[in-house]
Amino acid sequence: MNVTLRQLRAAVGVASHRSFRRAAEAAHVSQPALSLAISELEAELGVRLFDRTSRSVTPTELGNLFVQRSAQVLTDLDQLIQEVTDVVQSRRGRVVVSCVSSIAGRIVPIALERCANRYPMVDVVVRDDVAIQVLAAVRARDADFGLTVAPAEPGEGMCFEPLYEDRFHVVVPKRHRFAKRAAVAWRDLHGEPLIALSTSSGMHRTVSDELLRQQVVPARTTPVSHLSTVHSMLEASYGIAILPVIALPVARHPLLVARPLVEPALGRTIGVYRRSDRSPSPAAAAFLEIVRCVLMELADRSVVTLQPAP
Repeated sequence: MNVTLRQLRAAVGVASHRSFRRAAEAAHVSQPALSLAISELEAELGVRLFDRTSRSVTPTELGNLFVQRSAQVLTDLDQLIQEVTDVVQSRRGRVVVSCVSSIAGRIVPIALERCANRYPMVDVVVRDDVAIQVLAAVRARDADFGLTVAPAEPGEGMCFEPLYEDRFHVVVPKRHRFAKRAAVAWRDLHGEPLIALSTSSGMHRTVSDELLRQQVVPARTTPVSHLSTVHSMLEASYGIAILPVIALPVARHPLLVARPLVEPALGRTIGVYRRSDRSPSPAAAAFLEIVRCVLMELADRSVVTLQPAP
């Protein structure tokens, strides 16, 4: 059976106005088109819905029941469409974002503030973790999407959208000899005490591979799990650290400076990790749009070190 919404609306309109002419005028269609819709509906149902005379149109007993139920169906459908439209336009809903700690500390706060101003009905839950766990959370559908370092392989049913190339810097106490340079070569790090994020960090392999390639052997390596611990050890002059721009201490830090690492200039790719078989909800799409803008703005700006070069 093939009954259309157009036919249902036509039947409800005729029953309401008790006239094909008035119903057609109210629906902004021609009277012949409306009459055809009713005829097709009756033929499809195999029953007469209206008794017609030259002066009146009256629903039959079965027609009256059909029109009442049709009116309820149309009301429910219109309400559903309005609710969906309201959600899309107002961007209502809950978003769970999993991200590596460096992004959680620098990019997400800016995105959250903008989202609160633009889409106050969007509730964002942020879960910061190491890169491996970010990928796992998205794959398990525990997060709408992840903000992380590009994985070696996205995995089946997954995709990664690169958004920002995050260049590595060396961060040192102000009185360190590197603080007087405009840039530092990787080979110059030989023999320096290194504070490093642990192997669960997304940047660990990139940094370790480059140190090995450059035959750089630190005086000691102190692995830690959290970025805040790296900053604290740097402030205590316990060593130096290799960090990307997003993970640098605040600009104009009173104790620390950052210098670009060169020969070669190296970075990590930051982006969005999500399931390719799952369309984002309106709320998730809204927040993701803001994150993209924040990262693109960061990419458009020149790299800013913690202190100007001497």
